[in-house]
Amino acid sequence: MRRLSRRGFIGVAILGVAVGAVASSTPQLSNELEVTRIEVGLGVRLAFVPDLHFHVSGEKHVEAAMDAIRRAEPDIIVLGGDMVDEETSDFEGFERLLREIYCRESIAVLGNHEYWSDHAGRVANLLKKHGYKTLFNEFTETSVGRLYGYDWSENRSYPRIKFEGLVVAHDPNAADSVEADSLVLAGHTHGGLNLFGMTIYSNSKYTRGTYHLPSGAMLYVSRGIGQMRLQPRINSRPELLLID
Repeated sequence: MRRLSRRGFIGVAILGVAVGAVASSTPQLSNELEVTRIEVGLGVRLAFVPDLHFHVSGEKHVEAAMDAIRRAEPDIIVLGGDMVDEETSDFEGFERLLREIYCRESIAVLGNHEYWSDHAGRVANLLKKHGYKTLFNEFTETSVGRLYGYDWSENRSYPRIKFEGLVVAHDPNAADSVEADSLVLAGHTHGGLNLFGMTIYSNSKYTRGTYHLPSGAMLYVSRGIGQMRLQPRINSRPELLLID
């Protein structure tokens, strides 16, 4: 398998489905999963899965994501935080999910809802039990080189790193702490609230899709998979991100 070169992110091309909802006078509330593909010459396939918001077994958004992951057959899976939240009650079902989507390289970072729900320790233990490497502001070695994972920070401030490779975080704001030609993957925003082609509200500096940052890093903010009950997706379909 080919390791990602130092300049492997230059000239990145976004392939497949265009990101973002179509501007319309009628807000779209579709929860149909969208698959976005990015080609960077990894030599393997990585699935980035933020914001699962698993609550109980059988939820449609989780089942759709699991089906799409199975079809994609990724070599690496990265869970991008907010796997559970305050509404999660079925941890046996969550364990089944971890077993079913596990692949030979399985990595995770935690998000705000793991901490806000007081489930962070339990989730970290379950991830370890099922073979996932959870990153807390640290590097790990993978088949495509070193990968850095940011833990959630309540003050939205993150350690600065100078690194050419893959960086994963729940919080898109962490990208401002990354220098050099890195590809940063984040979630958290659910794509923001978009009406008439404009972002009306976002909980982060970066909301959805691709950003080329002054530091040389490229950030991709996924709209994620799920949400809590009182978080409707308006013009923001769920998204599974595949990187090849």
